[in-house]
Amino acid sequence: MNHLKINQFAKMVELIDLVNYSESTIKRDLIALEKSGLIRRVRGGAMLVDNQKIDVPYIMKITHLDEETEKHYIAGVASTLIKDDMVLFLDSSTTSLHLVCCLGKFEGLQVITNGVITAAMLSEFTTAKVSIVGGTIVQKRATINGAKAYNDILTYAADLAIISCRGFDFNQGVTETHEGEALVKRAFRKQTNRLMVLATQEKLEKHFIYQAIANHEIDYLVTSKKLSNEQLKKVRKHSIRCFY
Repeated sequence: MNHLKINQFAKMVELIDLVNYSESTIKRDLIALEKSGLIRRVRGGAMLVDNQKIDVPYIMKITHLDEETEKHYIAGVASTLIKDDMVLFLDSSTTSLHLVCCLGKFEGLQVITNGVITAAMLSEFTTAKVSIVGGTIVQKRATINGAKAYNDILTYAADLAIISCRGFDFNQGVTETHEGEALVKRAFRKQTNRLMVLATQEKLEKHFIYQAIANHEIDYLVTSKKLSNEQLKKVRKHSIRCFY
């Protein structure tokens, strides 16, 4: 699945070389994945049905950070809204990792995060006072979420919460594929003065199962390109300020 997530399509011969299993074993696995609705078998291989619904292990994501120019750009724009001595909530997204690289220039920051690698990078590359929320680390995602994390976040108060999202719908707001991640973002919103959403172009006009943040709860939306007139009309209805 990780190979398909990145490449969208794989030939049977590629999968055989990749996992070193027999063709019959791989065919059985592909049949099971197709029944689960994750892939579609095609002549000579398989293709991903919807790569937005499948998680690549976090460690694979961070090895490609240098290639994520759009996220790096968005992080740079987001950093213009940060000031010295702020208290920040920062989520565990890879977009937040790009933002960490911009935070070294600020003094007196205090950052609370649910990201294990995010916390490590903040400690390494900034002078911020870093706190990580309590709870269980989600396997292969380097993130802490769920009820325990939610309750821990409620003990903090922040000036600004900065989050990414799995999907941003101009009618529904921020949505996620994992209930625990949505819960953490709701806690961030509850305990912050302002909330900023960072969204790449592929996240726009997407909607997933778990509601995290409604549009009226968002203060800033940062993207890489100017929104369409129709999209701007919808965000302005909720007094969301947009930055590109």
